[in-house]
Parts: sequence; C-alpha cells; structure tokens
Amino acid sequence: MKKRLTLLSVLSAALLLAAIRPAAAQDAKPWDPGYADRFLQTASPLVNEKGILEALFTHRFNQPVISAGGNNLFGLDSGANIGLGVGYVPVDNLSVEVYRASTGGDYEFAAKYAFLSATEPRPFGIAVRAGLDWETKVQTPDKTGVFCQVLIAATIGDRVTVSAAPSYVSNTPQFKNVFNVPIDVQVRMGKGWFATGEYVFRNQDLPGSVGQWSFAIEKALYHHRFSVWIGNSAATTVDQILAGDYGGGVTDSNIRLGFSIIRLFDVATR
Repeated sequence: MKKRLTLLSVLSAALLLAAIRPAAAQDAKPWDPGYADRFLQTASPLVNEKGILEALFTHRFNQPVISAGGNNLFGLDSGANIGLGVGYVPVDNLSVEVYRASTGGDYEFAAKYAFLSATEPRPFGIAVRAGLDWETKVQTPDKTGVFCQVLIAATIGDRVTVSAAPSYVSNTPQFKNVFNVPIDVQVRMGKGWFATGEYVFRNQDLPGSVGQWSFAIEKALYHHRFSVWIGNSAATTVDQILAGDYGGGVTDSNIRLGFSIIRLFDVATR
C-alpha cells in the first residue's frame, strides 16, 4: 500500500466544483444535512457555524467481544483507545482542530475548509482537510506524518447520506506514503436518530490485513450527539486508520465496543 497520492488533480476538481456552482445555490439558506463534523472515524465535509466550539470524546475498547467473554464484560474491562478533541470555527467555512488519541499518544492537528456547503436544494458538500499526526509515545525516528483529505458527501431524499474521503498520509507506524478512501453511509431514522456505517479498504501490503468496518447508532439532542459504536478496529486518527496497521495490524473482523460524545458550544461574541 506504499502509494503516492496525486492530490493535485483531486483538489483541482474540488476547486472547480466550488467555482462553478450555481449562483442561486450560493444564496440558499443553511440546511442541516443530518451528519456532524465527523461520521465515525472519518471527518465529514460539514463545518460548524462561525463561533462554534466543538468538544469531542471517543472511546474504543481494544479487546474483541469474542475473546473477552462475559468474565471481562465483553471487552468493557479492557484497555481502550481514548480520544479527546476540540474544534473551533474562527471564520465562516473554516475549522481548526486538535485531537489526541491515547494509543501512541497520537496528536492530530488539522484545519478543514468547506468549499461547498450542503443546502436543501443542493444536498452536496465538499471540503478539504489537512494537518499533522504526531505519535509522541512511539519508539521510532519518524513520529510525525502530514495528511490531506478530500471530504465529499451527498444526501439522497433527505434520508440517506453517502460519503467518500480520498486520503493521504505520509507516515504511519509501519508504512510511508499511504493512500486510502474511507466510505461512510448514514441513514436518518427520524426524531434525531441515525444509523451510520463506515468501511476502510484493506492494506494489500500488510499480510493478513482485512478491511476496517464500524457501525454506530447515534442520537442528536440539543447541541449533543451520542453514539454507541461497534467495529473491528479502535483506530481514530488518520495515521492510525489509513494503513490498517493500528495495534500491529487489523487482521480480524471480531467485534469491539465503543462510544462517542460530541458537544457544541456557541462562544462567539455577539
């Protein structure tokens, strides 16, 4: 999976789409597409409104349910990859983010810019997200890696959202110059309930590697978003996800448990 990303053509296409969008769409009123700043592990093209501070807490248990059994409460007694993050929108369409995953002491610094925000008449969004991952606890000379993502999402019938995130990272625990395309599907079930699935393709250069999958039931409620998660990989940062080498390699599809909490605060000066 040691591939160099030709992001120039992808970014050019994103800029072109943003530039040629109809003038009427530019003036369309803001619309809630249903998804948050991120889906499960992967960011979405949504940027919150100016002045919004977002707090994020993620918890992914490392031990599979099948091996933990009832004695270890199906993995709830095991260690976990715990993530704490904040994001802020200082100007329209731009967010700055800091997130830390406990595994590897992995810090992710990122900025995301929405070139095209989803509106009700045109439920299509596109953004670019770029930044740096820094694994402070990893015993390797290369602790950092830069990444870039093109985030695309389209909502069908105000109910089903399909998203793809062509992504590149220069360094992971075991690989260099990795490219992958996480895919998300979200279904709006009504009354603030959502079902979301995510898939990240297997790393063909990693022996025994399997695709990373995850699924969550989410509830949105007054500036909060709660999700109960299952999946086969506890990875949560770009460098942990793309190469499938989290925890030495994602080589099985055993279920792991987890959850996430998102809280929005309006800190803008009125």
